Amino acid sequence: MNEKYEAVIGLEIHVQLDTKSKMFSRADNASEMAEPNTNVLPLCMGYPGTLPVINGQAIEFGIQGALALGCKINPMPRFDRKNYFYPDLPKGYQISQFFHPVGEHGKVKVDYLAGDRKTKKEFEVGITRLHLEEDAGKLVHTKDATLVDLNRCGTPLAEIVTEPDIKSPEEARAFLQELQRIVRVIGISKADMEKGHMRCDANVSVRPKGQTEFGTKIEVKNINSFKFVEKALAYEIGRQIEVLEGGGALEQSTRGWDEKSGTTVEQRGKEGSIDYRYFPEPDLPPIYVDQKDIEAAQKKMPEMPSQLRARAEQAGLSYNRIAELQDGNKLALAVAVLDTNSKLEAKLVANWVDKFDKEGDLIKFLETVVENNLSATAAQKYFETGEIQTGTGDIEIKKIVGDVLISEKDTVERYKNGEEKLFGYLVGQVMAKTQGRAEPALVARILRERLTK
Repeated sequence: MNEKYEAVIGLEIHVQLDTKSKMFSRADNASEMAEPNTNVLPLCMGYPGTLPVINGQAIEFGIQGALALGCKINPMPRFDRKNYFYPDLPKGYQISQFFHPVGEHGKVKVDYLAGDRKTKKEFEVGITRLHLEEDAGKLVHTKDATLVDLNRCGTPLAEIVTEPDIKSPEEARAFLQELQRIVRVIGISKADMEKGHMRCDANVSVRPKGQTEFGTKIEVKNINSFKFVEKALAYEIGRQIEVLEGGGALEQSTRGWDEKSGTTVEQRGKEGSIDYRYFPEPDLPPIYVDQKDIEAAQKKMPEMPSQLRARAEQAGLSYNRIAELQDGNKLALAVAVLDTNSKLEAKLVANWVDKFDKEGDLIKFLETVVENNLSATAAQKYFETGEIQTGTGDIEIKKIVGDVLISEKDTVERYKNGEEKLFGYLVGQVMAKTQGRAEPALVARILRERLTK
């Protein structure tokens, strides 16, 4: 990015809630595998005379999500009508929350491994609001026509709106990944971006460094993966800078991300909240959330991903290794094992946790490795065969090293004359004679001692 400018980014994320039924009807909430327009009821299709009924589980999930994001819970959230006309919105309006959302004024601290995979970075993002709403349907574009599938109509969504606190495409990606971990760990969504369980729109502007006023905000829609979020924002930031540097002016608008061309494409002028003519939903009463409801939700809250990473660091794992285990969904198991058995070294646990799914099995295996002082090679054989083979002792290794040095006189001479790469060959010869039972590091140490005499 041009060093004269800085980016200002805010995100709007729709998270599909994993409830049993839809937001305002009994229709099944699992529409992914259904044939088009089969998982619908009259309410989903906007039939006259139908009335919505609030899904209690969706309200509970909304409260849990808001608490996990550090939001203050609204004691009386309420639904409103958001009016707009689109082919996949049969009622001509969407039931959403505008004036009184479930939660507001939250904050999320994010730590992540930077793109160089070496540096730990940290930043903080304010959460403007978390509100609940129903999803619209889906348009399917074919060569000859545009088709409408209403299966998704009424699916419960939690929309999370951030403050414009994000400074780079890399930070945007890191925040979304952290949000995915949070909603998964509290169990309110599968949050698979590729399947549409989590969708992201990004508001981005650029301004000269040092300027306090925001630049012209452009919304980028339809971004369905972490990689594309980063790519779309990087492209759009570059495009805006290029326009400004060329003496042009930016107009507030909505653009779509085109994966094939790797560019953003203008779609329409940007609407404001006034364009949607919000007013309270007359068919639904306000929801009363008392302190007991909030306390009950707080008791169900598991450990957050950031807390888990902090405990792993305290246990002695490097942040790089923590990031690797987290990406492989093994960090929670590693920390649980370290909590259960403090005598186990963090590095040893991290080296073996990928091969186990159950805490008890991993602990039993590692305790056997420690009790029998198994080398890495012996531990691998124990894992594969279930048999414990004790390593070759120092005296036996020294004898084998001596035999190898005699049988490989020419190689030894070449090594001493500067061909250092032959050291690995000699180590391999010793290991072969021990049938792999010896610890390679011990073999290398003894061999080097003999070669320097």
